[in-house]
Amino acid sequence: MRKLSIFLLILVVLGSCARQDRFIIEGSVTEGAGETLYLYRMDLAGDVLIDSTVIGRNDQFTFRQNALFEPTFFKLSLTPGRFITLLGDSTEHININASLNRFSRDYKVENSPGSEKVQMLKRRITDLRSEVDVIIENFNNLSEPQQAEQLEAVSIRLTEEIDEYKKFIGAFVMENPRSFTSYYALFLTFSDETLVMNVLDRDDQRLFATIATSLNLAYPDSERVRHLYNMVLSVKAEERMAQMIQELAEEGRSYPELVLPDLDGNDVALSSLEGNVILVSFWGSWDETSVRENRNLKRLYSQYHHRGFEIYQVGLERSRVLWESAVVRDELPWISVSDLQFTNSYAAQVFNVQRIPANYLISRDGELVGKDLFGTRLEERLREEL
Repeated sequence: MRKLSIFLLILVVLGSCARQDRFIIEGSVTEGAGETLYLYRMDLAGDVLIDSTVIGRNDQFTFRQNALFEPTFFKLSLTPGRFITLLGDSTEHININASLNRFSRDYKVENSPGSEKVQMLKRRITDLRSEVDVIIENFNNLSEPQQAEQLEAVSIRLTEEIDEYKKFIGAFVMENPRSFTSYYALFLTFSDETLVMNVLDRDDQRLFATIATSLNLAYPDSERVRHLYNMVLSVKAEERMAQMIQELAEEGRSYPELVLPDLDGNDVALSSLEGNVILVSFWGSWDETSVRENRNLKRLYSQYHHRGFEIYQVGLERSRVLWESAVVRDELPWISVSDLQFTNSYAAQVFNVQRIPANYLISRDGELVGKDLFGTRLEERLREEL
């Protein structure tokens, strides 16, 4: 009898654990009996239907899902235009109370801090949309002379409304730097689906960068976080490129200057090779394709170096030891430099390197005359320039 009791106890414990490892959404929809309720997971690529249920006679409903590995956005929907946005986390047991007629507007959410903040943010953006839409509608109803007279005043009022909203979002984001609710806040839109927060705006960009960095530390494997992080990196890279182009124009140059340390720790400037035909090459000792390409470059370098062909090769590396070992092992005869910043290397960013191996060919006159030339294409262009 003792053995049987222990066995039953184990079953009870296991059953309890199984119940605890579930993510649950349940609640009621007043006057909703018989209606079908749909549960969507809001992925980056679009909403994915994961479950549906018919609301019971007592207006109650329940969804049970496996425990969440990361905070996840859901859409609880009656129709495409009538839905509640939720932010679920782990094994939350979210409770929703709503009515059929005002399903997405007046509902109460409990046991989910993330979902409560999403509801608050949604109300705030709804208020802003209403204010902006009314201002624009009233302006559009004016005659052309009246519009000309009121244009400045209307612009000021719109700016004030938007600035007040952005100030609120800024404070919210800084108070919740590691919350997916801040991600949600940054991507809310006007009625025409235009983002309110602009990643190209200097002040807004700081908020995007703050959340991207914070969430990347907490959820490095999240697809949504990677999207935000890469977006911020892309914008910063574009800004650096625009700045570089402006600086090049001011200096009368057609390619960016690089000054990077070689194997001996000495800074070597790309401009020190001017007057030669220069191949700016990007590689990684860890990348087999790059290693193979270097074998072809060794042949070209041996054949054309005496005629004024130089290679300035940037290693996208993390480890100085591994980089130095590879250069020595492969007996690379040209200038090898690296800032050991891997793919975050400044050189790779200003030259907009998207993959390796990559290269840029610079003529004796300092003009960029080729990009990503390999094999016979590189040799043919090299002969033309020499």
